[in-house]
Amino acid sequence: MKKNFLFIIVLLIAQNIFSQTGGRRFFNKSFYVNDVTLLELTDDLGQSLNKNNIYKVQLVVTGTGTKTGAEYLVWNDVTTASWQIRAVTLSGNSSNHPLLIVENNIVKVYTKHISKYTVFAFIEEIISNEDDVQPSIFGAAYHWQRDGTFLFYGGNVGIGTTVPTANKLDVKGTIHSQEVKVDMLGWSDFVFKKEYNLPTLKEVETHITEKGHLENIPSEEEVLKNGINLGEMNSKLLQKIEELTLYAIEQQKNTEKLMKIIEEQNKRLEVLENGK
Repeated sequence: MKKNFLFIIVLLIAQNIFSQTGGRRFFNKSFYVNDVTLLELTDDLGQSLNKNNIYKVQLVVTGTGTKTGAEYLVWNDVTTASWQIRAVTLSGNSSNHPLLIVENNIVKVYTKHISKYTVFAFIEEIISNEDDVQPSIFGAAYHWQRDGTFLFYGGNVGIGTTVPTANKLDVKGTIHSQEVKVDMLGWSDFVFKKEYNLPTLKEVETHITEKGHLENIPSEEEVLKNGINLGEMNSKLLQKIEELTLYAIEQQKNTEKLMKIIEEQNKRLEVLENGK
């Protein structure tokens, strides 16, 4: 307890003191925040961060009985004119753990706790006038980032390829998985609705003869060129299965009618034969 008290006293004394060494300077600040009170991360003079510089920020909450802390890299992306943050180390991302967030292009300090906590920030400002001082040296947004037990990435990922397309993940090779889940915006049960216009088998035959594939199913040429959308293709295949089910039900009804007619004809034939 005494150690924590002395630590806080030292921090308060040093609150507005900073040192500068070469191309970097150091200062610290405190923020009284919670999950709804988010405060802007400013420099030692209370001014907004310098867009030309890079910041290494260490956050800590003391005297809580919980191990809390975080380390971030903060810089302004010239291309997008927006502030970027990268979590280097997080002891947690819930409760009273101190965190940074970019909100309305402003870097802010906060926690996810309903109660307010004092977050101490130890900041190293790197003067990036020189060409060799770039965010990529420390790990920028186009590197994997960590948030608690999660990893995330701001761009597109390529595995087995250095040129991922517009997809979030491009894999050149096979994928082995126990389960794949695909979110869908609709499904094929509309086939069973009364208003659905089920094509006749004659129409199906005509389409196959003319096109060489089922209606609403891509041709071999299209698949080889564009691949398939797994969720969409499963939905279309199910549509065909449901249509086949309706055909089978209709054929079964027709078969039962024919069997009944045959049965009645057999009875009449038997009566005629017995009457001779």
